[in-house]
Amino acid sequence: MSRFSEFTFQRKSRDGGLLKLDGVIVAAIRRLELFNFSPRIHGEPIVGDEVGVPLYWRQYGDHQNPERSANSHRSISAVRRLDRSLQLTARGLTRSRGVESLYTVVFRVDGHDRIFIEVKARLEVRGADGWLVTPHPDHGEVTFCTLWPRGVFSPQNRETKRFQNCLVQRGARRESIEHHHLESPDKHHIRLSEGDRFAWGLEKVNPVITMGAGTKAEAGVCAYMWDVHFGLKVCDADQPITLPPGAVLHAAYTLGAVSRATLRPLIKCASVRSSGVALDRPVWTGGHHSFQKTFRSEGIDRNTAWPWQTEVTRGDDQQVRFSRDVKIGCADSYSLKIKHHGNAQSSWQATTLGPAFGERPFCRGGRLRIKSMVRLGGAEGKAQVVLRLHREDRGSVYAVSDYELYPSDQLASADQEWRELVVTTPRLSPAPDRVHVILQLDGPGTAWFDEVELIRLR
Repeated sequence: MSRFSEFTFQRKSRDGGLLKLDGVIVAAIRRLELFNFSPRIHGEPIVGDEVGVPLYWRQYGDHQNPERSANSHRSISAVRRLDRSLQLTARGLTRSRGVESLYTVVFRVDGHDRIFIEVKARLEVRGADGWLVTPHPDHGEVTFCTLWPRGVFSPQNRETKRFQNCLVQRGARRESIEHHHLESPDKHHIRLSEGDRFAWGLEKVNPVITMGAGTKAEAGVCAYMWDVHFGLKVCDADQPITLPPGAVLHAAYTLGAVSRATLRPLIKCASVRSSGVALDRPVWTGGHHSFQKTFRSEGIDRNTAWPWQTEVTRGDDQQVRFSRDVKIGCADSYSLKIKHHGNAQSSWQATTLGPAFGERPFCRGGRLRIKSMVRLGGAEGKAQVVLRLHREDRGSVYAVSDYELYPSDQLASADQEWRELVVTTPRLSPAPDRVHVILQLDGPGTAWFDEVELIRLR
């Protein structure tokens, strides 16, 4: 029999408070989000203080829109103490009150002193115009749980990133997702039904989500393995849908924890979900880049390596082709290639530079220089390299519109010769906390980029 028995809820606001077990804080709720949840009294939290678990429904796409997320008009009510458990109701609405979210949340402690949370979620469309839901290609659009375990990400490079693996368990079938920083198919379309589990590993204490009665979810894992979204798939054929007035959605899950000893043999015997061709993505190495290495290369630590990414900023995505060329290079036969069949603007980008991604901090008062050899094909396109950086307390780190741009001159020649493009920043004070390297083609044609190097200058 557990020696712990009494939960209490100390209200701090209309939409928050502290959960205590025999007077010891085991979780906090703020703004209808769960923080600092410990699966044992005096234990290590599996949910931290920076990113909470929402106790309300929201859409995955554009969830900051107050009409896409039921986190307005928030309240906690119906707090009841039961036998070795505590139940509360979390209520939220969209700003217009067109959608109501009700979560019944029960905190329990079992006979082995383990604390877990049972959640039953209900969404009802109340507005006369219904609720427009936009499709997501990789997982369920209407999210009922998002979990960002404590320690998966830290803005301080001196702090070790935790959790190196994820486990999907459907009955006796087990699949593992290796920890890497790729947007890849092993992280998409994870279909879960009642009793199925999703766990993180392999630390001393590991969070686990178990699907509740009647739930059929489709989960998706963040490319950087920071968080996982559990949602209901409501859109068909990648088309938007309007849920009609009176429509009701249900989901249920349990949040708890398992030990390393319990989880290790399950992961060891699990089959590995395939990353597919994403493993051919070139790797940001931090120094000189000849683009020989990919995530398939021998000696690459996928847990610490970061990928070059692509973005189309103007024009039709179907007319843009990105590739790692293995026949054309400046000093060898490798380079990054962009080909535009129409008038577009696109780029290869390295967006994971700085202390948040394991690199040493940038120096206050220092300068940054980016160099690249560039070759053009086609008479109209122009190429350039750009440094894009963010400095602390100068707007949102998540909004590129708040970043500073330092572009090189444009290369507009199509004589098939390699040319060097260079850009150097002024002295940067305060120092940047995020830096992006952008290799850009603007207009029709083809561009190759090679011998890319980011240099820190005093």
